[in-house]
Amino acid sequence: MPVRAGNKMQAALRQTWAAVKFWPAASQWKTAALFAAPTALIIAVAGAIGGWLSFSPVNDAQTALLALVILFFVPAFCEEIIFRGILLSWFATFSQRWGNWLSIFLFVLWHPFQALTFGPPWSAIFLQPSFLFATFILGIVLAHIRIVSQSLWPVIVIHWLLVVVWKLLFGGPFY
Repeated sequence: MPVRAGNKMQAALRQTWAAVKFWPAASQWKTAALFAAPTALIIAVAGAIGGWLSFSPVNDAQTALLALVILFFVPAFCEEIIFRGILLSWFATFSQRWGNWLSIFLFVLWHPFQALTFGPPWSAIFLQPSFLFATFILGIVLAHIRIVSQSLWPVIVIHWLLVVVWKLLFGGPFY
């Protein structure tokens, strides 16, 4: 008897919850960091070329603290639960390879969708080819880390740190 899509979604939700509950071992965090470091460098080069990344630190401690908290939840936690949690797990029930690529593709498309619909005025950055390239590279690496670690925490933390560094040190726009 074939498994229905609804049952696959339930399985994906269970797998996502398991990935939230699982805290990786130190060796898995180290592996995640080893993948994240060169990815950050690639993103930095893309951002410098695209003009959306230049050293411009935030000097207001209150703004920085508020940004640290908000950016943990949006985009890091929410996007990772959706793209590397629910969607990656659900698509993988049909095909692991195509599921990975589809979740990456949707992660990339999510950013211009925001810019063209409900995003703040600065979200036009999300339409720049260099930003889309950086998002694509990040999506590939985060999907790999999620699969290897079996946890969402490394990808949430990496996503959060990259956005925090961009917004607080390298001129990333605020609302």
